[in-house]
Amino acid sequence: MAAAGENGNGATGAAETANVPPVPELPEVPTVDLSLPERIASFKQELLAYLGELVPPGEPPWDIATFEGYGRGLVATRDIAVNELVFVDRPVLVGPRVNNYEVIFCASCCSILRRLQLCTGGCRLPICSRCDYSVGASSPHAAECALIQSWQPKDAGRYSKNILYALTSIRGFLLSERDRSIVLQMEGHPPRKEMTTEIERLLKDGYFWNLDGEGPAVRYLRQVVNILNTNAFETSRIVADEENNQHEIILRGLYILGALMNHCCRPNVRYVFDGELRMRVHASRPIKKGEQIMNNYSKILWGSQHRIIHLCFSKNFLCCCDRCKDPTEFGTYLGALKCVRESCPEGRLLPVNPLKISSVWRCDRCSLKMDNIKASKIQEIASRMIMNNAIKREASHIIDYLNDHIVKFLLPTNQFTVELKLQAIKKIQSDRPLVELREKEKYCLEILDILQRLNYGECFVKGVLCYELFVTRVTIAQLLNESEIATETSNLDQLRTAWQILKPSGNRPRDLQQLVVTYGIE
Repeated sequence: MAAAGENGNGATGAAETANVPPVPELPEVPTVDLSLPERIASFKQELLAYLGELVPPGEPPWDIATFEGYGRGLVATRDIAVNELVFVDRPVLVGPRVNNYEVIFCASCCSILRRLQLCTGGCRLPICSRCDYSVGASSPHAAECALIQSWQPKDAGRYSKNILYALTSIRGFLLSERDRSIVLQMEGHPPRKEMTTEIERLLKDGYFWNLDGEGPAVRYLRQVVNILNTNAFETSRIVADEENNQHEIILRGLYILGALMNHCCRPNVRYVFDGELRMRVHASRPIKKGEQIMNNYSKILWGSQHRIIHLCFSKNFLCCCDRCKDPTEFGTYLGALKCVRESCPEGRLLPVNPLKISSVWRCDRCSLKMDNIKASKIQEIASRMIMNNAIKREASHIIDYLNDHIVKFLLPTNQFTVELKLQAIKKIQSDRPLVELREKEKYCLEILDILQRLNYGECFVKGVLCYELFVTRVTIAQLLNESEIATETSNLDQLRTAWQILKPSGNRPRDLQQLVVTYGIE
């Protein structure tokens, strides 16, 4: 393992001559109520200036308003048709997430590194030769490297994953005055007491000689961290290694306009990220003039209890939408459990009050009651079993597990059963036996039915499932020598839907466009 820049003295000398961005002066407490109409108007103008040519001429179909119980949010200024483009946003900040990665990649451009190469500037980050600090001002990494150098990293010749995890927040120093103003007008919830942020970890473990834990730089970093944790989206880059194997590098990005969308467990938009990491937001259902433009902050195929817990801990609010209020979740029973009485094989345990985590559960057939602690334990065990039998297992094993074991203790539409089916769909490729392909076809149809019951409209997951269903049916047709199966109108409709939803995505299936051409969809 070669490590560049192992001489700490060289890093210090570079920092002395680098053009280090100044630490911004920040108010401790906002001096103006950001929900005031005049404040919203000025914020919108700053945001429009930031977006520039991404906003088409004329009035956009959205505006910023305040809503009781929500705060600021986006509202439709006219009727918006299903699949219509609502807006395009670009990240004001983007970078590594706070998590482990399976491959080594350049902290600047995300290209795959065969072996660890550290930046010669001494910032302790992995960097490719094109982005290295030694390249000079033309390197996109130069300014952030100079900033990190100014804090005098200890052990400059060693890789630091914790500095990598903090890099997105550190990039907040490189923003223009206008962009910094936009960022600082976003809500930033402080971390929970038990949570150690990436900045606190750097301070606790003493990564720098010259970073005052109570100084303005750290106060700013903490504020940026809180804003990121409250508003950031998960995005990604697809990069190829030297063998041309593709890898998805998961990143997090702060999309200001996207973050202004409030939450609903049945949203009316979907979004994808294109090849330039721009967020493209389309209407997944018709949106009426004056209606809020709503996103989903959680996983759409989680049950209500899991969504509520996730939103409470990560977003600091309790969702009370129609889906959350309905114990059956519109007849999907995603969060329901199988009744534990052997004499009640058709019974479904549901929370009496789904908006309360501590709610008692009751069977809809035999009225058996169960406290929330036991219900949570069952779900915990189910989650663990799913993880153990999905992530690193072959598709055939997952199918057998679904058919022989899951049915004994979980409902066919329970969120954990659905997660296993999604894992199977991902792993059953076109070279698998016919029996497995038939199972994949069935799983796709079952989950599409759940989305239909939830009235989720033309959502991203639907696009993925429609693609997988089309490809599976084409493969089955080839195996059975029945080409008419592939070209049936209903099957071509699946391809058409997949293309309509996934076309703008930078991560769409590699063969999707060719399939569209082959089957004359466009």
